[in-house]
Amino acid sequence: MQKSATGLSTEPLSRPGRASGFSLIELLVVIVILAITAAMVVLGTATLKAGDPAETESRRLAALLQFVAEEALVQGRDYGVEFFPDGYRFLSWDPDSRLWSVVEDEAALRRRTLPPGLELVLAVDGREVVVEPEGRRRQADAESLAPQVAIFSSGELTPFELFLVQDFAADAWLLRGQVDGEVALLSPEETR
Repeated sequence: MQKSATGLSTEPLSRPGRASGFSLIELLVVIVILAITAAMVVLGTATLKAGDPAETESRRLAALLQFVAEEALVQGRDYGVEFFPDGYRFLSWDPDSRLWSVVEDEAALRRRTLPPGLELVLAVDGREVVVEPEGRRRQADAESLAPQVAIFSSGELTPFELFLVQDFAADAWLLRGQVDGEVALLSPEETR
């Protein structure tokens, strides 16, 4: 074993030509697999109590928004959410055609219908948005399709407040989206 003038060994620590550790691509693949698995577990488990549909739908939508935000970051693709009085659906931005289109190839992002008696009240950038029925929007051409809330591949999203109201406005669950991509779910007790 040879030593330099400083007393340190001059022999390489590992075999030449062979790097140790994981590459960035390998780590990213594992992170994506874990994120998708975690989202599927959250969306697939029925751990929520069935007694409060507003809470169930609020938690589901919060989990879906987090899932879509992760997908947007990983895929480098912009998504959006289009809300209706009785539900919502996800859209994706096609940079080639410069149009929004409905996401139909992903089961987790299918159109969701709210239980009877549950209503959505949406405010974007501090202003209440009139949520039109889906039938009225279908009559419009594909070029006018646009989400009320956009989820960007940069991790940002359109700032919004979404109230899910069942009987009384005071008992509404609140989803609050921040421009930095943070989505907070607040119970009726926390919003009072």
